Formats: sequence, C-alpha cells, structure tokens
Amino acid sequence: MAPFILINLLKMLRNKQIKKIPKKTLFDLATIFKYEKFIKFENKILISIHAPPYPSKAFDRFLEAGIKAKEGINIPVIVNFAVTHQCRYHCWHCSASPKKGKDLPLKTIVDTIQKFQEIGTCTFSITGGEPLLREDLVEIIASIDDRSSVFMFTSGDGLTEEKAKELKDAGLLGVMISLDHYKPEIHDNLRGYDRAYDILIKGLKNAQKANLYVGLSCVITKDILKNNEVLKLLEIAKNLSVQEIMMFEPTPVGELFNTDNCVLSIDERKQLIEFHKQINKNRKYKNYPKVSVFPYFESKEVLGCNAGYNLAYIDADGNIRPCDFTPLIFGNIQEEPIENLWQKMNCMFNKPRDFCFMLENHKLVRQIGNGEDPLSYKKSLEVCKKCPSSKIPMFYKKLGIK
Repeated sequence: MAPFILINLLKMLRNKQIKKIPKKTLFDLATIFKYEKFIKFENKILISIHAPPYPSKAFDRFLEAGIKAKEGINIPVIVNFAVTHQCRYHCWHCSASPKKGKDLPLKTIVDTIQKFQEIGTCTFSITGGEPLLREDLVEIIASIDDRSSVFMFTSGDGLTEEKAKELKDAGLLGVMISLDHYKPEIHDNLRGYDRAYDILIKGLKNAQKANLYVGLSCVITKDILKNNEVLKLLEIAKNLSVQEIMMFEPTPVGELFNTDNCVLSIDERKQLIEFHKQINKNRKYKNYPKVSVFPYFESKEVLGCNAGYNLAYIDADGNIRPCDFTPLIFGNIQEEPIENLWQKMNCMFNKPRDFCFMLENHKLVRQIGNGEDPLSYKKSLEVCKKCPSSKIPMFYKKLGIK
C-alpha cells in the first residue's frame, strides 16, 4: 500500500465518529473490504464513488450516517438523481426507458437536493437520460455544497473541454463514462448511435484535462464472460489511464423489463466476483485501474442491496424509487415533501438485503405490474408485501444491525 494512503488511513482512525465504533467491529469491517483498492486523488483517498473522499466534511457525514444506522435511524446516504429524459442514444440495457415527459424545473431539482442534504445525504450521482444535454447542469452541480460529494454518469455526449472545466469548477468530483464493448463498432451498435465510441473517448480525455476523477461504467453480459473478454475491458481502461472501471450486471428493467435471458447465472456472477478480487489484490495488476464489481458489493458477504434502505433514486419525472434498477415508486417530489417520501419508501425497505432486490423479485414485479414500468404506488406496496424477507448482509451484521 502506498505510503500516502497508509498514513491517511491511520489518520482516519482518529476521526471522532470512527472512535465510536468498537475496535473489534472496525477490524471486522476492514476484513470485509480486504479486496478493495484505495485510490489517491487530489491529495485525498477514494474508497468508492459511493463514499465521499477522505478527508472531507462529506466523509464525516458519511461516518455519522453509519453510526445512526446502528441506532436504527436510516438516512438516504446516496441519492441518484436523473435530471433529464433527453438522450440521443438507444442503449440496449437502458434502465431509464421509456423516455417521456418534460424535464423537472431547475428550482425543483435544486430545492430537492438541498432538502436531501439537510436530512443527511452525503453522495449524489447525477444521471439521466444524458445529463449533459441539460443546459443548466452546471447550476445543478453548483447547488450541491461540501456536505456532499457529487459524481455524474454519462455517455460522454456533450462533454467538451469547456463543459468539463465548468463542471469541475462547480464542484463535480468525477464522471463514470459508459463503455459497452472494447470494439468501437460493437459499442456503437449497442448504444444505437454512430460515433458513440469516438464521443466517449473525446469526452473522457476532456474530463481528464479538467482533472476530474474518471472511470468507465460497463454492463457485463453473458457473452463477455463466456468469451473471457472482461480482461480486455480492463486493458482498455488501463490504456485510457482511468482511475476505475465499474462493472454492473444486466437487470430486467427498462429496455430489458420483459426478458430474463440477460440475467447472469450463479456461476457467471461468481466468475465476475472473482475477477474483482483477483485484479484488486494481485500485485501483477497494481498499475491497473481499481475494479468495482457490483455483484461483489451486493453479495451477502459484503454490503448486499441497499435500495430504499440508505439509497434513493429520483427519476426524471420526479418519482422517488429504491434505486435506478427498481421500477417501484413511492410518490413524487413535486407533490410531497422529501421527508414524507423517504419515510414511505424506507418503511418498506427498512433493512439492507443480502441480494439485489430486482434480480430476486423481477418476476413478481412483472406479474403485479402487468406491463407498468414503473409500477404505481399501490402496486409497489403490493410487491413489497409479497416479496420474501432477506437476511442482513455481513457488513451491516458486523456493524450491529439486526
């Protein structure tokens, strides 16, 4: 481990919130994350884009939220916010499909962000559609003060050198740019847009010029695993000098709502999890980007599924949902106060789960929804009442949550 990171990890142990956690618990939690790679960025440490960098006010609030969770107080620690329906692409796996309706007014978005910050949110992920197609995106980013860190998920469409600098100056910490395949022509086809790969590369380089934290976001298919092409995606990430490559698995939502063929098998998921462990801890890959595999984080041995528990998603219509990949709605920010919406949803998701909610319950969601995407509030409640209970994942079990 690099001296800078080691020194700062030792300093972290002196944090007043961390001191409230028993030493044995800290040891257990550290053991759970033994397959993580810590990243130095701008004289700070990033553990994950879903956790604020250390040291920062946002990181202190992140620790405080963990203490409150142990006390039974659930806070929307992470909020993913879709700020627009607009997108020129037609991606095969898009979870935001179908695209409809008018975009939310700037004031509604800013007021909602500020309210989330007041109740404890310490990480925002800005999504869409394509967020860069919103003309007032810089104002949205600038409305998030230092109580929270902010990332953006993007295709790179519209990420000019000037825009990247403006977003950096407004407070954006980094971008996760979508890569569907290491071959440009296949990437373009999967994105449903000519030159999508070229646009990605240009946007990525502009983000790096602006000194943003840059990662690649990939959806890993059965074919990619079958053909052992995950390593090729990693090589692309290394050649592009990004800090991180994030790997999701396909989820039957949005464009994939009515199909099960995309869902990875248990063995395929294990294969992807092993990739996370090997790359992050094998010294052979020490100069490669950090690998963040979502099936690893969402496994019962680590964090499990936090949808609706300490994670909230606001879609482009203003509906509050447990996460980007769960088509259940619990009200709208244009009609009810955030506190009420969070309470309505969180009482249905008051514990972390040991497996992805949607992957476990997608057939039930389809059955009750009967073609709706997303489901109405009434049907969302019906799904929650009928879905099976879940065990507490290891991280939260060690933290003392029962």
